[in-house]
Amino acid sequence: MPEPYIPPVGASIKSLQEPEKKMSKSDENRSIFLLDDADTITKKIKRAVTDSGTTIEFDESRPAINNLLTIYRLLTGKNAEECTEHFAGKGYGHFKTELAEVTVEYLRPFQERVKEYDDETLRSILKPGAERARAIASETLKMTYERMGIA
Repeated sequence: MPEPYIPPVGASIKSLQEPEKKMSKSDENRSIFLLDDADTITKKIKRAVTDSGTTIEFDESRPAINNLLTIYRLLTGKNAEECTEHFAGKGYGHFKTELAEVTVEYLRPFQERVKEYDDETLRSILKPGAERARAIASETLKMTYERMGIA
C-alpha cells in the first residue's frame, strides 16, 4: 500500500485572512493564485492578517504570523532559524513587503512560461495526447465489453 508523503513544513498553507482555515481556491481574496499579477499578490499579502505580537518568529500560538513565515520559508528555502534571524527587529510592514517580493519572484518563471502558450499551441500539445489516450481507452473498453459478453 502506498504511503503518503506529508512534508514536515508547508503541508497545509492557511488562508491569508483566516489562518485557522486552509487556503482555498474558492476564496479569491484570501488565497494567492499561480497566475495572480504582482500587484494583486502584493495587495493580498499586505492585507493578510497578523497577530497582535510585534516579533516575527515561528510560534504555534500565533497562527497568522506562523502561516506567513511558513510561506516565506518554503519560497526561500531558508530554515526556521534563518527566517527568524532575518526579520529580527523588523516590523510586519517590512516582512509583508519582502514576502510579497519573494512570492512574485518565485511565481515569475511559471507565469512567463504560461504566457508562451496561446490557444493554438495548447491544442497542438493536447491533441496527440488525447489521441493516445483515446486509443488506450478504446482497447480497454473493447476488452471490458468482451469480458462482459457485450461485444
